[in-house]
Amino acid sequence: MRRIVVTGIGAISPIGDSAHTSFENLLQGKHGIRPIEHFDPVQFACKTTFAAQISSQLDAHTLAPFKHMDDSARTKLLKKMDRHQMFAMIAAAEAIHEAGLDNLTNERLQHRIGVNFATGVGGLNSLELCAAKAASGKKQSPFGNLMFLPNLAAGYVASHWNFGGPNNAHCTACAASAHSMIDACNAIKSGEADIIVAGGAEASVTPVGIATFNAQNALSTRNADPMTASRPFTRDRDGFVMGEGAACLVLEEYDHAITRGAKIYCEIVGFGRTSDGYTGQALSAPHPQGSGAQRAMQNALNMAGLNTQDVQYINTHSTSTAADSIEVLAIKNTFSDHAARIAVSGTKSQTGHLLGAAAAIEAVFTVLALKHQTLPFTLNLTSDNVDPDCQGVDLVMQSARQVEVNVALSNSFGFGGTNASIAFKTLD
Repeated sequence: MRRIVVTGIGAISPIGDSAHTSFENLLQGKHGIRPIEHFDPVQFACKTTFAAQISSQLDAHTLAPFKHMDDSARTKLLKKMDRHQMFAMIAAAEAIHEAGLDNLTNERLQHRIGVNFATGVGGLNSLELCAAKAASGKKQSPFGNLMFLPNLAAGYVASHWNFGGPNNAHCTACAASAHSMIDACNAIKSGEADIIVAGGAEASVTPVGIATFNAQNALSTRNADPMTASRPFTRDRDGFVMGEGAACLVLEEYDHAITRGAKIYCEIVGFGRTSDGYTGQALSAPHPQGSGAQRAMQNALNMAGLNTQDVQYINTHSTSTAADSIEVLAIKNTFSDHAARIAVSGTKSQTGHLLGAAAAIEAVFTVLALKHQTLPFTLNLTSDNVDPDCQGVDLVMQSARQVEVNVALSNSFGFGGTNASIAFKTLD
């Protein structure tokens, strides 16, 4: 089978306007959680008044690809884009530039490059605005549906860079961008494409986004101390923190990357996708024994030809909800005695939960952890407040850890019982 390597990464997150800045801030323990700026949560009767946000002062004019456009073209484009689509373009621009694909003139090569950009919700803010206009009888924008359709982030990226390969959008909740990366790998392995820009984008810090998750009691309501609200694996975690942003990876066939002299970060050596398939299960909760997550990790190991002892680090899905302990149980069941030696961290403690973009930003962090041989830690977690049900793995806490690491997993799970695990390995 054709080998898949990572030749570019990009991100815009609550802790940085690039992949590398986000990772540097992650290692320093910085977070992007603060009172909601985009709307007044009290006006909409939201119980949660904070989120992990990209600054409302963000000026897209200063960031690629928008900074390279003339004023008229930039203004027209931004006027008809939802916030999540704008994030997708910024993250893609960084990754595409890193991979050396931003100034291509070879049409055949362009037609061998695809785009898989996921989202959990799509243009929720734009959909809310369209609904408000419809209810009040106001005239709709002709771009309204283009702003909320889930596949248009991928469409904008493909059209801007003239990529003519497969163009897909996955909408599988919080595992969506993991599925976008996995399907990208399959398309490259099958020969359908040589390169795919794969990731996810989300911008659900909106009245409906916050209020509906509040109704599920899924969000933290630690309003008096929001900076400590995202606290995976702790005894007193009370829900996740909504986040926003985008991230992506340029995935490329190994020989193709070598031939064109591309920089290679690491290799994707395996992946697993499963469904909990649990009768009577609440669709917003995982299997109580974590069996679907366990099978996803095991499938990733099997595809990669790895033993359980080969894995040194897992970037977990851990959302700071009750499900954290189920994921830890799945890890212990998968890795048995070796689980206690696997370093584990939950980076949502700093970025919040980016829903459909979560897997992509966490994959970026996993790639950079391998590159720098440095593991991020779980913010707000200390040895005296670990949930007893989350013990049995090597939780990285209080500071980043420099350690030799060659194989890492990134886990992502979503509503509906969908699970994904991707295995990354340093290049031999």
